Amino acid sequence: MYRTHKILITLFLISMIIGLAGPTMASQKSWNIWEESIEKPAPEFVLKDLEDNEIRLSDYKGKAVLLDFTTTWCSYCRRIRPYLEKIHDKYKKKGFVLLSIYIQESKKKVKAYTEKYKIPYKALLDEDGSVAEAYGIVGVPTLTLVNKEGKMVCKQCRSVDMMLEDMF
Repeated sequence: MYRTHKILITLFLISMIIGLAGPTMASQKSWNIWEESIEKPAPEFVLKDLEDNEIRLSDYKGKAVLLDFTTTWCSYCRRIRPYLEKIHDKYKKKGFVLLSIYIQESKKKVKAYTEKYKIPYKALLDEDGSVAEAYGIVGVPTLTLVNKEGKMVCKQCRSVDMMLEDMF
């Protein structure tokens, strides 16, 4: 009886693990994590800045570009802003560009936000969320680093400053 009890507990635990892992693996697949790879070409986009200029990612070929997918209402996005400003100031003269992409936000709201906080780098409007979708963004802030050749070298980057030190 003891052995049967042990087998049943083991089978129960295995089924629980499979049950928990199944949805996680399925949701990761829907986010295309399985298809993402380092040095994959960054999806091209055309977005408007706050002056209604059309900005293309390809405009910055030959430069390292950090894409900051963000919103005005995100409290964590506000907390990392000083970090992003420091990175921007440190590398802007070395061929580095920081683009904040505001997802599904109005121009009026983003303009007021960037003026209030005196944000020194370019703000772009992804009004319909299509660029965020193309990049597989599921939460903000999400940082994606694109190298000088236009390839993503980091998605959901945590140590951008260390990667930029290596690049420059």
